[in-house]
This record gives sequence, C-alpha cells and structure tokens, in this order.
Amino acid sequence: MRSRECAIHARDSYASRLSTDRLYSQETQYINEFQTAEITDRAKLDELALKVYNRINQTWQATPTFTQNLVYRVSASQDGAIANFEPINQPAKDFTKETPLPNLLKSAEATSITAATVAKFTVVFAPTGILEVNP
Repeated sequence: MRSRECAIHARDSYASRLSTDRLYSQETQYINEFQTAEITDRAKLDELALKVYNRINQTWQATPTFTQNLVYRVSASQDGAIANFEPINQPAKDFTKETPLPNLLKSAEATSITAATVAKFTVVFAPTGILEVNP
C-alpha cells in the first residue's frame, strides 16, 4: 500500500505542473505500467503462444505483397486474445493493414478485454506466408 501512496503523491504533485491533456496521458500510462503484470511461466507462455498463433493464422487470409518480414511485439491476454501490438521494424509499420492484427485488436476491444495479466510475444509475418509466434 505504501508504494501506491507514494505513487499517488508523486502523481498529484506532478499533476500541478501538467495541462489536463498531459495529465490524462500520464494517468493512463501510470495505470498501464502498474496494473498490468507479465506472464513469465514458460509452460503458460508456450500454451498461449499456440493460442495466439491459431487466432492470427485463422484470420490471415491476404496474400502478402510485402518482401521483408513484418515483426511485431504482441501482448495477449490469458485466453490468447490480442490486447495490444506494436510494429518493431519499418516494413511492419508500412504493411500493418495486410495483417489481421488490427482486426483482432478491434474484436478484443469489442468484447471489453481488460487484461490485468498479459503475455508478450514476437510475431513475424514472412512474405512466404509463414507465421511465427515466439515468447
């Protein structure tokens, strides 16, 4: 409880120096950093990697037009739903719409997933149509 009190006190003193927009951004970041735990158990990661792979693979229908691997950092909830993703390389930023990730994220938001615990994976879409999901 003490660390939360310190964090609230630090946030409150910091808030007096921020505009309303920046305060909202900081509070959102504070919530994301302190209320989300990462799954580190290897057996659970392997199980979730398979679930994430299946979700992505089942919805990846487009024939790739990209010529380089698309690499993403993907956070998934305990049931394998995509909670967040971030492009790691420039081709991933350029060709995100050719992946199912935006739609999978939207479907996760539609079911109101608020993952308190997430697993993080590196997801690679290869131009040959091969999908890789690794913890």
